[in-house]
Amino acid sequence: MLRRIMSTILIFVALAAIAAGVVYWVYDGYMFYRTDDAQVTGQILNVSAPAAGTLSSLSVSIGQTVSANQVIGTITLPSAAGGPASAPATVNLTSPINGTIVQVPAVQGQAVAPGLQLVSLTNLNALTITAYVDESAITNVSVNQAVDISIDAYNGTSFAGHVTQIVQATAGQFSLLPNEDPTSGNFTKVGQRIPILITLDNKNGKDIVPGMSAEVTIHLH
Repeated sequence: MLRRIMSTILIFVALAAIAAGVVYWVYDGYMFYRTDDAQVTGQILNVSAPAAGTLSSLSVSIGQTVSANQVIGTITLPSAAGGPASAPATVNLTSPINGTIVQVPAVQGQAVAPGLQLVSLTNLNALTITAYVDESAITNVSVNQAVDISIDAYNGTSFAGHVTQIVQATAGQFSLLPNEDPTSGNFTKVGQRIPILITLDNKNGKDIVPGMSAEVTIHLH
């Protein structure tokens, strides 16, 4: 008799636990959208050679901060053949923004051609998070929704942000490999993902750089 009562109680407890789990799952799905398919992004700008010549000076290094319009290098232009002897003409290279130097592929003294990349920089104070949302859930996402952000490099530290843009194209549209031709008879429907941009509201004193992996939790309601 006691065993039957205990069995009945255990069944009710198990059913209650399952019901609570289902309720929590539904509630959580209604309130939040989570994805670990996200990373820190930032606009990276290149400073390129405007003309052919010699990179006669280059005054920046990786990690250095610069100001907009700051002179960071000089190109000496070749003298005109048969021209009068005079001081060679020079062209200054300037930074397009306030930012941090992230790459310097050029070396002072090398010959340069128009369009050759010399320096790359980004504004580390204007970082965003790019996250990819399943197309089946994108109707629940809207601009200005609050976002909790976790960056893999700083496990245990939470960052705040908010949705600032929903890209008007799926991630597949930016792929280097085209989709299969649906007329070939081999078409397979694949769920698409849509990129969204999230503004990082604070850095909590951490050294956050473009390319870091992240996880986001979007507050839907």
